[in-house]
Amino acid sequence: MAQITTEIKVGLFVICGLLLLIYMTATVGKWSFGRDRGYLISVRLDSAAGLIKDTPVKVLGVTKGRVESLGLEGNKALITLRLPGDLLLPEDSLVFVRSEGLLGERYIEVKPGSGGRPSVQQGGELLQGAPPADLDQLFAELSSVAAGIKNLTQLITRPGGDGIGEGREQGGLPLIISNLEEASRSLKNVAQSLERGEGTLGRLLTDETVYDELSQTLADIGRAVETISGSEGTLIKLLRDEEVYTDLKETIARINGILKKTEKGEGILGKLLLDNRQYGDDRAQQDDTPATSPEADASVPFAAMGGMLGKITE
Repeated sequence: MAQITTEIKVGLFVICGLLLLIYMTATVGKWSFGRDRGYLISVRLDSAAGLIKDTPVKVLGVTKGRVESLGLEGNKALITLRLPGDLLLPEDSLVFVRSEGLLGERYIEVKPGSGGRPSVQQGGELLQGAPPADLDQLFAELSSVAAGIKNLTQLITRPGGDGIGEGREQGGLPLIISNLEEASRSLKNVAQSLERGEGTLGRLLTDETVYDELSQTLADIGRAVETISGSEGTLIKLLRDEEVYTDLKETIARINGILKKTEKGEGILGKLLLDNRQYGDDRAQQDDTPATSPEADASVPFAAMGGMLGKITE
């Protein structure tokens, strides 16, 4: 039996190492051998940052394809995806760019659409879902937020100063605590003064005479209400008698009718109030008539007024 020499052992070891190296390189580099099966679809993205050729394409978290190519079309990134032939996606499916963790590699996530829609075919196009998050912009915003929190912390923890001149620091935490303590002492002094019955409010709160007078007043009011509601006097009749309400309503309606007729110039009173020329003619006739006694002059307006009201109300 031929012996395996040392040279053969070394050669076999080298060959195994090369095969292992080729396998690992193909796995890490995502090499594909032979003709790829499936179909190609495209999607336009706002940004393809982090995507490269052979980037995984996942459907509901399961890797089902890869990125075939990347390009530019106008102001969009045109991404071509290769999917297996047995994977049928509705044409309203959405495409997202995700990350494996905060700093992990990026991949394409496809969210299937409604089941009743037709499936996307070879050369078809899917729509982008939410725009991919820009990590650089996110870090910049986080830095701005951190700076704001730092400034707020410094403002709160800053010493309050000695309170003399313009050098007094406003907004410091010690100053806020000092103001709260002063306000608390003031409230305590006010409460103690009220308890001792000092001041007008203190006397109102502690003087039993005020309480007795108030109770007596409320009792008198209650008795007065009971007396009115239980009696059969004139006030109760006025409040309960519907005939009084009806007469009052009719009287108000008549007064409104008189006022409307007067505003329209109907009747003697309306004409006297609205027709200035008639008033001037009557004034001229009075100047031409001979003088009468004061008693007669005083009785004329009342007689005329009675006649006018009589005609208005007819």
